[in-house]
Order: sequence, then C-alpha cells, then structure tokens
Amino acid sequence: MTREDMTPGAYDALIDAIGELLLKQGLKATTMDSIASALQISKRTLYEIFNSKNEMVLCALEASHKKHTANLKEIFNSSANIMEGILRGFLYHRDEMSKANVDFFRDMDSLFSDAKKHSSDHKKIFLKNYVRVLQQGADEGYFRKDVNFMLQCRLLWIQMESLKRMEEFFPPDITLLEAYDSICISFLRAISTPLGMLMLDNVVASLNQQTSQTDKQNKQTANNIK
Repeated sequence: MTREDMTPGAYDALIDAIGELLLKQGLKATTMDSIASALQISKRTLYEIFNSKNEMVLCALEASHKKHTANLKEIFNSSANIMEGILRGFLYHRDEMSKANVDFFRDMDSLFSDAKKHSSDHKKIFLKNYVRVLQQGADEGYFRKDVNFMLQCRLLWIQMESLKRMEEFFPPDITLLEAYDSICISFLRAISTPLGMLMLDNVVASLNQQTSQTDKQNKQTANNIK
C-alpha cells in the first residue's frame, strides 16, 4: 500500500497517530518497528508510505503544524475579543506542550536537523502571524503601541522552548504548567494598556472559573464510577 492508495481521511488518521507517538516517546526512541506494532500495521507498509523514518517525521511535523494552525484559527474566530483569543490560544498550546516528552525536543536538536529546520521555518511564520494579532490588539486599545512585538514574541518563544527542555530541573513545588501560566500572564501584563489589563483580569477570572467547574465535574464523574 502506497500513500496514493490511501483515502485522505485514512492518511490523516495515520499521520496523526504517528505524530502522537513521536511526541510521547521522542524521535529517537520511536522506531519504525515500534510504530508498526503500536498501530498494528506491517513495517513494510510504513516503508511503502514513507521512504524513510526522516521523511515520516517531516510529514508528521507538517501535519501537526497544519492542525495547530487550523485549531488556533478556530479559537480566535470563536473568541469574543483579541485578549480572550490569545489566552485560549495559550491554554491550547499549554495542553499540547504537556503531552510532549522532553526527548522529542532534544532529539530534534541533536539528531534530526531537517526536522529542526522545518520546525524553525514554521516558527517564523507563526511569529509573524502572532505579531499581526498583537498589532490588531494594539489598534483596539488592549496593548501598548510602543512595544516591539516581534522582539517580545521571540523572547516569549525562547522561554517556552526552554521550559520543556528544563522540566527535569524544576523544583518539586513548581510545576511546568505553573511556570508556563506565569510566563504567559506576565508577558500579557507587560504589553497591556489599562483597558487591556482590565480585560485580561476578567478573562483570566472567567477561564479560572471554567477550569474549576471542569475539575469538579471530573471529580464527580470519578466518584460516580467508583
């Protein structure tokens, strides 16, 4: 079976499943054999669809970037304002980052140079789009207009990438997600106008309330199952 023999839906499902395995196990530890075993397909079939593991990794990264871009677009389109969209986008990214094995990033840095370049190219596109969002927020009065948004976004990105790679060095009383939340909120507070600060506080309070309600529902469901 080649890629041409697969329906778009079947290929998308396959590449999504491969992407999840790579993210959870790391690029080096996830072999063609382990993927074939996990997905209950033959190793030969994998090599008929992808010429090499490197090609498979690049295809999985490309599909992941497209999926994240579409999800973020939907988040902003369904948000009441720029600030809500940004915060919901942060929460979405936080959830995705929490699923990743630290070896995924380290392997990309040291072993998969093509994947690293591919990811870096997409990062540049993402940063440009994000700067446009912040500039729109500035036009709407939420963010200060004297801020170098590209510089601030690049610094934020560096912190986000460093967080995951340094997770094992975190003290036991500080979680990765707590650090992520603190950095993101601090970033927004630093660039917000008084109107933006008010909007930020309101949105944070609303999201915290939603999270609390979700936690209660999950606990109640767990108790009912017991």
